[in-house]
Amino acid sequence: MKSTIYLRRGALLLAFAGPVLAGCESELDTFYNEVDGQFPTFVDNALGTSTKYATGEVVSFELRFAQQTAPIKEIRILQKIEPNRDSTLVQTIPYRAAFSRLRNADTLVVNYTVPAGQNKANVRVDAVVVSENTQVKTRSFSFRLAEPVPTITVDAPTNLTAPNNASRVPGDVVRFPVKLNTGGINTATALTTAGTLYKDIDSLITYMRVGTGAERRVARQRVPVGTAAQSGAATTVNVDLTLPANSSGQDVVYRFEVKSRFQDKPTLPLPAGAPSIRSATATAAPITPTTTTALAAPRNATLTYTGTTGGDQAAYDLTTFATVAQPGATASKDVAITSTASNAVQLKALNTTKFFRYTSGGAAAYTNATLNSIRQTYQTAAAANQVAQLDNVVVGDVVIARLRNADQYAIFTVTGINRTATGVTLTMDIKAL
Repeated sequence: MKSTIYLRRGALLLAFAGPVLAGCESELDTFYNEVDGQFPTFVDNALGTSTKYATGEVVSFELRFAQQTAPIKEIRILQKIEPNRDSTLVQTIPYRAAFSRLRNADTLVVNYTVPAGQNKANVRVDAVVVSENTQVKTRSFSFRLAEPVPTITVDAPTNLTAPNNASRVPGDVVRFPVKLNTGGINTATALTTAGTLYKDIDSLITYMRVGTGAERRVARQRVPVGTAAQSGAATTVNVDLTLPANSSGQDVVYRFEVKSRFQDKPTLPLPAGAPSIRSATATAAPITPTTTTALAAPRNATLTYTGTTGGDQAAYDLTTFATVAQPGATASKDVAITSTASNAVQLKALNTTKFFRYTSGGAAAYTNATLNSIRQTYQTAAAANQVAQLDNVVVGDVVIARLRNADQYAIFTVTGINRTATGVTLTMDIKAL
């Protein structure tokens, strides 16, 4: 009986609540009615990604979007150039259906030309999609204005293979300090940032002209040298150049050209238009090489090593072309036999003289040796090959000696090695001034 009464009460409650619930449902429908339509939708976009562009460059980017409640009416491109506070309309593009199955969206390629403005000024570009119901959606990117044309100067050269006060001859290696974008910076965070913002340097080209001959390219370097990261910041590039053979008595003129890329053609749709080049050049003062300095006729020398101490004939002075007795001054002992252990002859400088031994081409180098050629060879050799000790010396070895860390050189070739029961005798031919 109690259960029956409970069920009747429940039925009465449900009957009473019916109209109330119906009223709530009606109110919910009214509350969620759409007002003014939905915004258009942007999908992933390929906007400009560089932090700097130069006036006149073309920035190509692709917009990807979709309509919602109302169809797309147009796309507006606006820009705001620092220090201006307001944006200006650059372009209005009426909507035309261009659905991409690959992008799964409508697409539009925009080729935007970078405006004029102050160096380092921030430029904001807005792409605005407008629906027919006036709803809009915006995507933006920013960059700073950079100088497109690099600068270049060249300082006086130095000689790497001879003293700077020595006459330059063919084969000398000359270093030119080339200064690029003096006062330049690679990035800026404000219009007031110190320095001039430059486009990235692409490369440095070196040209050479000998006498009345035609100019030709002799070197191309990516800048900065030794790194993949390009930059527009100030830098100095040391360009090392070998004065050409047969140039004695003729003007040798080097010209240096620095280049930056300037994207003045659209890169979308593919294939991308090739950029043009902005460049600057600087020409160094002419160099007129003189003739080489011949060496004197060969001199013969004999070193005799006896016992464990070598004896009085084991050391030689390459400046006076005389043997040095055992008690003689160490400073005069440019080359000496110091060991015959394991039947191998060792030559050593007992002062500050150092040697460079040819591993190939020694015979021809000895035959054609001049002061300039042996100095050039020694100076351009790796430091690891400029040594004070020569092990396992054999007949036919050709060696350049830089004497006592001075601008004085000799070249000698080993012509004989005669081993005895008590030591060894070594003969050599020496060329020097």
